[in-house]
Amino acid sequence: MFRLNHNSPLTPQMIVNYIRAHQPEEAREQILQDYYKGNTKIKQRQYADASKPCNRVANPYATHLTDTAVGYFVGKPITYTGNDDNLMEQINQIVRYNDDAAENSTLAKYASICGVAYELLYIDNDGLIRYKALEPSHCFPIFCSDLEGEMLYFVRYWTDTDIITNVDTTFVQVYSSSEIATYRQDESALILIDRQNHNFGMVPVAIYQNNDEQIGDFELVMPLIDAYDAVQSDSVDAMDYFADSYLLLSGMMGTDSDDIQQMRSNRVLLVDSEGDAKFLTKEANDAEQENLKTRLVNDIYQLSGIPNLTDDGFATTSGIALRYRLLGLETKTSAKETLFRRGLQKRFELICSILRLMGQDFDYRDIQIIFTRNLPVDSSEVINIINGAGHLLSKETQLALLPYDIDVAAEIEKKAKEDEADYDNYSELKHNE
Repeated sequence: MFRLNHNSPLTPQMIVNYIRAHQPEEAREQILQDYYKGNTKIKQRQYADASKPCNRVANPYATHLTDTAVGYFVGKPITYTGNDDNLMEQINQIVRYNDDAAENSTLAKYASICGVAYELLYIDNDGLIRYKALEPSHCFPIFCSDLEGEMLYFVRYWTDTDIITNVDTTFVQVYSSSEIATYRQDESALILIDRQNHNFGMVPVAIYQNNDEQIGDFELVMPLIDAYDAVQSDSVDAMDYFADSYLLLSGMMGTDSDDIQQMRSNRVLLVDSEGDAKFLTKEANDAEQENLKTRLVNDIYQLSGIPNLTDDGFATTSGIALRYRLLGLETKTSAKETLFRRGLQKRFELICSILRLMGQDFDYRDIQIIFTRNLPVDSSEVINIINGAGHLLSKETQLALLPYDIDVAAEIEKKAKEDEADYDNYSELKHNE
């Protein structure tokens, strides 16, 4: 984490130094991105003897762990509510325009992989508020060195390649509380090429941490993933060794190359009483390898805190037992939710600062952020619980507890109209009698 005195200017040379200091973190995050894409350490395996089998079996456990964690966390879209109808109308328009569910999923994935995600807010060419997740390996914040730790600057850099000359040019953008400065790198110096004001009133970036330490969901179990890849690759190597085994002929010194070729063609081998034929193979302890792989897989899931949802036990587990099996993931996700909520609140604070310039004075704290776990629901069990406690709950609460997408207010209104119609029909029948 980079810190700077509030009164210290950020010079071009300081920006260059900050980018250089960020390079180890960039390399770390690039490795994490590679693991998510299946480019694990086993891909670099090489033997000095090029004739030996050298399989590189990369198992996508990193992908699986992140996708499971993200799916459980934001597989069901985050929703927003509030008592101020005017505010919620504006917010709903903005989140729809920005494809909010997809944006939140991308942020959660970046945070799960790299431990942190960044989101840039800006005004597009149509004058509308946009927010966009940034690849975390090519950007970083600079905070104030005081106790408040306010973000003073945000640095984003990238490289463009000229398709004609094949020349790479690095650009840097620095966001402050009032402007965006764009630089072009020329050898070791930065040259200012553009400067624009923005109206957010603060650095227009929201930060989404995966945890306080900014550690990725599979980062701590990467050595276990490497070990599993190695064992799996060794198993395939052993199969290749068996397929390429040498045939040992004993007591058959008169055999020549023509004889060997005929044996291969006819698939018949004649051995005299003093001779013998057998393959030279390396004995492999398959049971030991399978036990080792099983232990590694169990450790990967246990130490990452993310359960193996493909395990047969999950298919037959329901109710409270399922929640106990998901306790580790739920604990991990609850911590994610706290920090992710902080990032969303920053997003809405920035949005409200722009809406305020448009003459609409809203308080971002009036927006309630609701997370819903993406968990299979036993509908019959929920309905039985509601029926059992129905006399203690209002109709509105009962409807809200149902595992269906229901407009509670509209449903109550429809039910009231139906009851009124039924009462009118009953009254008419009684009158006719």
